[in-house]
Amino acid sequence: MDMIRFTEPASGLSARCRLLVDAAPQSCAFLRDLASRRAAFEAMHAIWTGPEISVPMPSSALPEGIATPAIAPENATSYPREGDVVLAYLAAGSTHGLPPGPFYDIGIFYGAGGRLLMPFGWIQANVCARIIDEDLPKAVADCRAIRRAGACTITVEPV
Repeated sequence: MDMIRFTEPASGLSARCRLLVDAAPQSCAFLRDLASRRAAFEAMHAIWTGPEISVPMPSSALPEGIATPAIAPENATSYPREGDVVLAYLAAGSTHGLPPGPFYDIGIFYGAGGRLLMPFGWIQANVCARIIDEDLPKAVADCRAIRRAGACTITVEPV
């Protein structure tokens, strides 16, 4: 599977994303595993990072039996672009204020000006997928609707 989809019913989000397997194989394997399980997570518009829908995934919120690997930097950036899907990984105990265990976060960037500056400093995340061009305009509008509406549930699905 070289593609996944993010869906959110209230906004109508249904964004197909091409996995960047050559650039971020470990991150893509993690996303594929989530998609194969049709994993759903609470999500919200990010506070610090600009035009981003954040899908935080503490290890306790992951589907039962899913692997929780340490994800090495691969195709990492601090400045995601419109259409980028990034996976951030923070090791257990590495950052004050996070739940116990490994912490993962999918960032869906829908506009220019994205930056991964958190209250605890700059981080890098792995650019591991891109919203496909034909889905990007609608995804941008749908992400703006999520920003206005507040918290939602985003599902990661196979295509």
